[in-house]
Amino acid sequence: MVRTLLLLLLTSFCASVAYAQVTLNQTDDFQDGTTQEWRIGGAGNATNGPINVADAGPSGLGDNCLQYTSLGGSGVASKMVFYSQNQQWSGDFTSEGIDQINMDVNVQTNDLNLRIAMQGTNGTRICTTNAISVAANGTWSNVTFPISATDFTVVSGGGDAASVLSGVFTVRILSSSSPTWDLPDIIAATIQVDNITASSSLSIADLESNSTEFTISPNPSKNKLNVFLPLNEDMNIEVFDILGKRVYKGILTQMSSSVNVSNWKSGVYLVRVYNDKISQTKRFVKQ
Repeated sequence: MVRTLLLLLLTSFCASVAYAQVTLNQTDDFQDGTTQEWRIGGAGNATNGPINVADAGPSGLGDNCLQYTSLGGSGVASKMVFYSQNQQWSGDFTSEGIDQINMDVNVQTNDLNLRIAMQGTNGTRICTTNAISVAANGTWSNVTFPISATDFTVVSGGGDAASVLSGVFTVRILSSSSPTWDLPDIIAATIQVDNITASSSLSIADLESNSTEFTISPNPSKNKLNVFLPLNEDMNIEVFDILGKRVYKGILTQMSSSVNVSNWKSGVYLVRVYNDKISQTKRFVKQ
C-alpha cells in the first residue's frame, strides 16, 4: 500500500516537471560542470558565452563557478550582460516569498555596476534601480540584490514591477550606470559568479509564522541536498527512488541540514519529512 501510494505521488510529481518554476532557496552552484543554461544572446552564444570553470569558485579546489568575459568594442559579447530563461528562474517570485537574489562574485579587468533585470510574461521589463558596485580586484565577495517591487524601475512595457515579479520569463545579470534592459555597459571585463540563490529577507521567526512547509535546494542537484525546516524541532527524513525503494533515512536536528547525494543514481526522488504531528513530501531531481 505504501509503495503504491509513493508511486502515485511520484507519477504526479513527474507529470509536473515541465511546469517547474523558481523556488525559495534554490541555488545555481555550477557543480554539474555546465552553465546551468545561463547564456548570452545572438549567434555568439556558443563561442563567446559564459563557461563553467573548475576549481575557481570561492571555496577553491573542487568548487566550480560560472565565468563570462565581455569584450568591449562592438558585436556579440561586447556588453556585460548574461541571462537565464531556464524554468528554474521563471515563474512567480512573489508567491514563493523570494525578495532577494544572493550570489558570490569576482570581477576582473574593470569595475562593474551590477544590476538584476527581469522580463515578465506580459512583456514588461524592469531593472533594479540601485546598482551594486563591485571593484575589479580579483577577489570574491558576496552580494545581495533586493528584488521587491519597490526595488525596480520599469524600463519598457505597460505593466508594473509587481506584475513582472508574479510572472517572470527572463532574468538578466548586467552592468550599467543606470537601469536598463537593452543598453548594458559596453566594456571589457571578466566576471565569475557562483551560488546564485533565490532567497528571502525574512527572519527565522517570520518564516516560522508564515510557513509550515520544509524547502529543499538546490533542485536539481548533483552533490548535495539542502533541507530547510520551518520549525525548530527534530524531524525524520526518508528519501525514496522511482521504484519506491528507500535510499536514505535520518533525523534532522537543525533547521538547516545537508545530505550527500553524490553517490545516488540520476533520477527523480521523493523526499519525505515527518514527525508525530505532520508529514510532507517533495520531489527532488538528482542530476
